Amino acid sequence: ARPEGSRAAGIGLTAARRALVVTGSAGPLTGPYVATLTPVANIAVGDETPWGPAAELAELLPSTTADLYPQGATAGEILAAAGERTVVAVVRDAHRHPWMTEVLDALVEARPDTVVVEMGLPRAEPRGALHIATHGAARVCGRAAAEVVAGAVTGV
Repeated sequence: ARPEGSRAAGIGLTAARRALVVTGSAGPLTGPYVATLTPVANIAVGDETPWGPAAELAELLPSTTADLYPQGATAGEILAAAGERTVVAVVRDAHRHPWMTEVLDALVEARPDTVVVEMGLPRAEPRGALHIATHGAARVCGRAAAEVVAGAVTGV
């Protein structure tokens, strides 16, 4: 593993930033609640491999809170946990998981200000006030997405 500040890490983050496809916009947000919809891990990845922007966003915005939601979770549960905070819904390959699509659609219908971060291959139309497609789930992809969300939160 190379140190975070190394040249290779910088190149990876630069590539991840360039790969982002950002659709829509969000005004100043009240503070993010990251709801990561977690698919069942496959043997190649495993449950212990971290992914998503939650940790990176918490580093940029210490008021960030986050929870994981496995299959069976509902939009109502997420909305109840989020309260008044803006929901940042994080998915990976939502097109492969009908339950994720159902939860995302319900979230966006109930809260049009929802920010959606797709960490896999974006096959569906963008949804939410702000939609960020990272085209990967590596740590640098999470960092690049977190920077966009943090910019929306702070109005930068």
